Amino acid sequence: MPHGFFRRCYSAALISSAFAIGCTSTSNVSSVGIPVTNSSSAQALQSGPPTVSGGSVSASLLEQLSLERINRARLRPGAEATANGIAVDEGAPGQIDTTPKQALALNATLNGTANAHSVDMLNQDYFAHNTPAGQTPFQRMTAAGYDFITAGENLVWRGTTGALDELAVVESEHTDLFVDTGVPSRGHRLSMLNPDFREVGIGIVRGLFNDGGVNYAAMMQTQDFGTQPVAETFVLGVVYNDNNGNGQYDYGEGVANSIVSLDGVTKTTNAGGGYSFAITQSGSFTLNFVSSNNSLPIEIQPGDRNLKVDLIGNRRIVVNLGLGPL
Repeated sequence: MPHGFFRRCYSAALISSAFAIGCTSTSNVSSVGIPVTNSSSAQALQSGPPTVSGGSVSASLLEQLSLERINRARLRPGAEATANGIAVDEGAPGQIDTTPKQALALNATLNGTANAHSVDMLNQDYFAHNTPAGQTPFQRMTAAGYDFITAGENLVWRGTTGALDELAVVESEHTDLFVDTGVPSRGHRLSMLNPDFREVGIGIVRGLFNDGGVNYAAMMQTQDFGTQPVAETFVLGVVYNDNNGNGQYDYGEGVANSIVSLDGVTKTTNAGGGYSFAITQSGSFTLNFVSSNNSLPIEIQPGDRNLKVDLIGNRRIVVNLGLGPL
């Protein structure tokens, strides 16, 4: 057969959570609904000293790129839709609007479940939310120790019988999920732009994948979304150099091991330049990009949405892609 790409997408929507599966160049999609516990509004932040997660959550350069594309779409849904030549609620009239959605922070547990599912699908040559043994995404999250009030999953793969361009494939996978051509109710876009989600895990794995008797060099991507019962506010972002001057984060531009602190709690950025802090107390904080001696005062109130703060070129701080606090 001629060299070419194959893509596949799925979408599954939940009550107050949604999970979808991803895509490549001949499409085959399905949609499933699964009930889970309804999410509640953000709970009041707990009293006491701020609680932060451990070191910056590990992510490959491609996984950080995928996170930045998801957050670009969430913070500027209208612009993302326009760039892809569609209305934001195309295929799902009235279900999605252009209101900015809070950026998502990486969660180490969800990263683990996402990576494990991508590996399992490649190893067993299947593409589905549920494993061949019948384990659902929500059972995998719970078994890993992630307690959620709302959760979801997106899956996408692209493969080729020719040479695989990893970067081009991951960029295309984001477009596949956002545009959702031919997918009933545009479940992937609904999941990606679900305003209730606060965290995500992303697992992008390369490997051989047999589909219909054809072996493809494939990139399998799982995106596991969630919000925990205690609705922490995350201060997150990326430290990067805009080397090509296009005004956005691109592959390879992240600055690894850059020092970032929040009121004395210090972390280094991951391989893609990403970092995050979880706060469970309202108050005034100072986010300090120690490596470049740049700082930003932050005010957190109960129920506040996540705050994305990027440092560009060691000199310019951008909050929520210029939108300011949501």
